[in-house]
Amino acid sequence: MSSRLRQYLIDAYENRHALSLPNNLTTDIPIQIDDQDENDKLNEFCNIFCIVKSRNNFRIELSGNFPLTQEIADLVEIYEGRADTVQGRLVLELNIKQVEVLMDLADRIRKTSFMGTAIGNQNWLPISARTISSIYRFVRIIKEYKNTKH
Repeated sequence: MSSRLRQYLIDAYENRHALSLPNNLTTDIPIQIDDQDENDKLNEFCNIFCIVKSRNNFRIELSGNFPLTQEIADLVEIYEGRADTVQGRLVLELNIKQVEVLMDLADRIRKTSFMGTAIGNQNWLPISARTISSIYRFVRIIKEYKNTKH
């Protein structure tokens, strides 16, 4: 596991969504990188988690009530990820050098902003904006990490 990257992310997200356990127990515990708060309805929100793997690889998982279009599924498939339209979940495993892929994902999510009624989530328009913002922030933090590392 890339403990420096994991610690950098925990610090960036102010430990608000990471458990405080001894390092040897935190290998696969996800860090929540969205902006969810106690006022958000779980059945409407799009959760975003990151699990840091070895050699600066990480897994991003989006889950919740959001439209998983064919365009999003195709992007995920290109990078050998998984998209489950029934469960509303996508998983991408990337290296920090591939972080720009998440900008493409955010762009495709932007195109779904007005699809809330089709999936039974009337609040998708504002939630999609927050989801996109969370992805942008994550990309910015990964880029900062890359710059401090070299």
